[in-house]
Amino acid sequence: METVDQTDSFLKQSVSQLTRQVNGLLKGISTQFNAKDVIHSEHIDIASPHIPATVSRITLETHDTKSYFFQTAQPLNTYKAGAHINIQFNANGTKLDRTYTLSSSPTLAFKTEESNEFSITVKRVKEGLASNWLFENLNTGDEILVSQAQGQFVLPYQPAGKLLFLSAGSGVTPMMSMLRYLSMTGNKSDIVFLNYSQSKDDIIFHKELKQLTKHRSNINSLFVLERTDNQKLKGRINQQQLSELIPDILEREIYLCGPQPFMKATSAILNEIKFKPSKLHLENFTADVSAASLFGYSAELSFASLEKPIQSSPSKTILEEAEAAGLNPAAACRTGICKTCRCKKTSGTILNLVTGEESSQAGEFILPCISVAKTATTIEL
Repeated sequence: METVDQTDSFLKQSVSQLTRQVNGLLKGISTQFNAKDVIHSEHIDIASPHIPATVSRITLETHDTKSYFFQTAQPLNTYKAGAHINIQFNANGTKLDRTYTLSSSPTLAFKTEESNEFSITVKRVKEGLASNWLFENLNTGDEILVSQAQGQFVLPYQPAGKLLFLSAGSGVTPMMSMLRYLSMTGNKSDIVFLNYSQSKDDIIFHKELKQLTKHRSNINSLFVLERTDNQKLKGRINQQQLSELIPDILEREIYLCGPQPFMKATSAILNEIKFKPSKLHLENFTADVSAASLFGYSAELSFASLEKPIQSSPSKTILEEAEAAGLNPAAACRTGICKTCRCKKTSGTILNLVTGEESSQAGEFILPCISVAKTATTIEL
């Protein structure tokens, strides 16, 4: 009986110790996946085959922005609001890959019998090959290829009770997907939708946002314009204005998206007011690759597909250098979001233009669209 008691005691201690270890591991995993104070996760999206999608309708949102609605033979896989897709199409004989956020709500969550329609919203960019071609040439009934939805800048199924969707320009797109989802599911969170635009005519989804504000008491939309007579809602984002418009900002979970200058200014403001990084979710839809020239790095750059190395230019990313050398690497968003251009760096030190971080690890995977070579570097392309 004594031996049995000792064995029982040993087992209890072992189980207790194992339980503590498992709980500690789970806590560590939970902490890791709740760390939202970074722009991009280290998780790399797995590429999936593209499927045909037919344009079902097109909506003119502003003078230079259109929403393109698509249907596919089979619905997209389940995804969360804020996800993006990659699209492939031919423009003037050139095959293009681009990444766009889905502006539609993930309707698959509702299990309705409605058509499996989804949309992207594209703002025309000056001298932008893809956006201009889509604006002028893509029509109802046309077919392009689309990937499954992916990405980490997404709304959780159970969002916080107080939210702030903060955007500028076409950064409003993922916010609209999130807001549509919350509205359609009857979510009761206290939501402030704050958008910065140049003028009233440049506000994307303006009419729909006003309607949502009118019919949903928990949603408040605010539009700050550079050109307006309303002094309270005029200008670019600044600390005083943000504090006055959102007095309880420290209590809210923030989703932030917009052009680089807007993102940098907003991040600086939030840091100044001691906003908790864990409550900030953000994504850059444009990468400031022009910053490459500021560092002035010029190094020997070797590609596995080329016989001889080249001398990199201070104004070009590794992806641009590969293309200039005659290579045709896979690429889509060119902003470090879609991961399409991901490749292995065999040796050398590179600088990430989005995070500002240097990396010298051999055999690591990098995103050449937002990287420059600081020292002699070898890339498997």
